Amino acid sequence: DKAPLSKSLLLVLSAISILLTLLFQHYQKFFAYNLQAIKEDFQIWRLVCGRTVCLDLKDTFCSSLLIYNFRIFERRYGSRKFSSFLLGAWMLSALFDLLLVEITQYIFGITINSLPSGFLGPVFALFVPFYSSIPRVQVTQVLGHFSITNKSLVYILGLQLLTSGSYIWILALSGLVS
Repeated sequence: DKAPLSKSLLLVLSAISILLTLLFQHYQKFFAYNLQAIKEDFQIWRLVCGRTVCLDLKDTFCSSLLIYNFRIFERRYGSRKFSSFLLGAWMLSALFDLLLVEITQYIFGITINSLPSGFLGPVFALFVPFYSSIPRVQVTQVLGHFSITNKSLVYILGLQLLTSGSYIWILALSGLVS
């Protein structure tokens, strides 16, 4: 309730991702986050398409659950402020993606031609206000040492998303920094 942007993002991005994965596989190449095509051929439209729709269903599922959990910020801030936060995080994380790829190539000599596609930068950016403004409430303890809180599932989903791809750490770091 009272989170129309989160629900729209959840439904539209998931539906497009499922359609691209199941029915329209030959159109997936247009949604690939190909950095080489962006830098060399100036295909800026790939920056928009590659950073909005996930091409992996596991990433789609995890990011959809995270968007659903982060709808609390849209309720707190309002749809306008939440959408401006997402847009700002999306643009800044795109810039940081390119910078981190260049830094990785310069320092380690690793050439990265493409990154995992999807709305992952803003999703990881939402972990910062989640960590700082959502209070931690202990639900139970496991084995007497590990406490399970109301935030545990969200962090486990973020960790699952972080470990789902080879270079997704670049997207995560750029989202957190943005």
